[in-house]
Amino acid sequence: MRARNKLLLPSLLLVVSQAADAGISWRTWGVGAFEDARKAMRPIVVNVGHEGCTACRMMEENTFSDPRVIEFINRHFVAIQVDSEMQPDIGERYSDWAWPATAFLQPDGRQVFAIRGSRRPDDFLQLLEQVIERNQKGILKADDLAPYGAPQEVLAGPLLELREQVRRQLDNTFDDERGGWGDAKILEYAEPTLQLFLRGLLYGDDVSTARALKTAYGFLQQLDLVWGGMFYASFDSWDNVVREKRLESQAAALQLFADALQVSGDRAFEAGLQNIHRYLRDWMSSPSGTFYANQKDTGPDLAQDMSIDDYYALDDAGRRGHGLPLVDKAIYTDVNARVISGLVRAFEASGDSRYFDTALKAAQVLIDERQTPAGWLQQFGANEHLKGGARVHGVTVTGLPYLRTQAHFGLAALSLYQAGGDEQWRVRALAIANGLSETLGDERLGGFFSAPASEVDAIVARRKPLEDNAAAARLLYRLAVLNKNPGMKAAAEKTIRAVAAPAIVRREGRITGSLALALELLSAGYVEFSVVGEGAPALALLAAGRAVFEPRKLVHAEAPGRYPARARASMYICNDDQCSLPIVEPAAVATQAHKFLPLVMRSGIAAITSGTTAH
Repeated sequence: MRARNKLLLPSLLLVVSQAADAGISWRTWGVGAFEDARKAMRPIVVNVGHEGCTACRMMEENTFSDPRVIEFINRHFVAIQVDSEMQPDIGERYSDWAWPATAFLQPDGRQVFAIRGSRRPDDFLQLLEQVIERNQKGILKADDLAPYGAPQEVLAGPLLELREQVRRQLDNTFDDERGGWGDAKILEYAEPTLQLFLRGLLYGDDVSTARALKTAYGFLQQLDLVWGGMFYASFDSWDNVVREKRLESQAAALQLFADALQVSGDRAFEAGLQNIHRYLRDWMSSPSGTFYANQKDTGPDLAQDMSIDDYYALDDAGRRGHGLPLVDKAIYTDVNARVISGLVRAFEASGDSRYFDTALKAAQVLIDERQTPAGWLQQFGANEHLKGGARVHGVTVTGLPYLRTQAHFGLAALSLYQAGGDEQWRVRALAIANGLSETLGDERLGGFFSAPASEVDAIVARRKPLEDNAAAARLLYRLAVLNKNPGMKAAAEKTIRAVAAPAIVRREGRITGSLALALELLSAGYVEFSVVGEGAPALALLAAGRAVFEPRKLVHAEAPGRYPARARASMYICNDDQCSLPIVEPAAVATQAHKFLPLVMRSGIAAITSGTTAH
């Protein structure tokens, strides 16, 4: 206690300094901040969050603005602040602690401990004092839960064993009573639920299908029925929602509802897709057609005399009469890419071309504005809408080729190619995949680092993010099929083996949805829908292929060569083992596609009933 009083003395008895008036002296994540900490023997405090995070705003307004906290941090620490969306490599590193994440590091960069969520000033000051006291005594200890570095060995066992491990982790944490995972029903990524839909389709797994639909119906309850849009999360019950609308939630909802519509045929999911599209159009679209990052649960003109829940209970006119929530007008490529993929999925599920048109417009803008001569896309670019705006985190433009950005835009480009047939999107996806290997690939062990090498890597271990690598593996595998490239298919598997160390997979728990999808894809294989021919008959066959619910599918037109030109446009459905006979009637496509399910093939029915030939 004596040490605590001594450390607090300056903040209790002295007039707040000019440094406190200026706020915390935040540094950017870079070698300079780490070197300064080492030279001064000061511990480091790292704060990571983003604009759409209510807890981050509370931390900024209540704690990081407290004169005592400002004075103490500036006097004793090197302080680093990171926007997790502008720098997704650092955001991924600290994502285990949610937002805001606050990590305390020794002067040499080793983590001491980290905390999740906001803290009140008095509680946070006590943490700060403890770190300084232990640093002065030389007893700061490294944290066993610190972010791990890239594995130095590759996974040697069968991928089917890994698939079963990931399935168990996801299944064991599923909430069978209400659907979803955990008490907080957070919709950031659709992949955990998408893998349930896929398992239900492939293996006749009714339990997985029921779990996926229970989750999808639950998330329908998190929609704003007045303005549209998906609220970020709910707690304890589906209608106890957090009134943030993040773009990542809209992207996930599009993908989730599209699959649910195809599986169930329930038009409630079509209404859900329309709800999200309306919200994107009315609230989140930039003038150019890309999408803003989030809509907050606060705003300078928002009424302060009512709760945010009461506000959202009002109709449109009532809400507008009390002011409007702020929209963060930052535009991030990775989450825009996920929206594009979701819109394309919605188009395939519903047949409504508005979804595809919206997706295509956004993708073309990102290509025009953010693709570099080397082929990769920038994650973020400052725009005039951000000038002069008060932000929880400052604007940082790094211009680096982040893995998350490239993997998700590559997948979005492939979805556009499949749904529209424009060859440019396949070429762009291929260029992105090739660029990944050149800029982020590990030539020795495989897999991809989250960002290019930097001087900080000598201080803080470089990472190969599990879920982002799984997305990259999905991209490589699908491109391998389209381009008939066995080396790229091998690289997809090598990517998984490079990152999926058993200890890492266990630690990630249920945050393994993208890995689960990749493993299901690699183990069950692709289904390719190729159309040879021209005119309206060819277009009808392509449309029929796109309407089939088959998440492994790759639908495209191709010139005669692999398959002969026939008098009528024909579709060939193939995988590594077999091909269908030529299909000329769109109504027959779904029936023939069903014969490529692993459950059917294993039973021997497909070989007997489909008249297939080897391919």
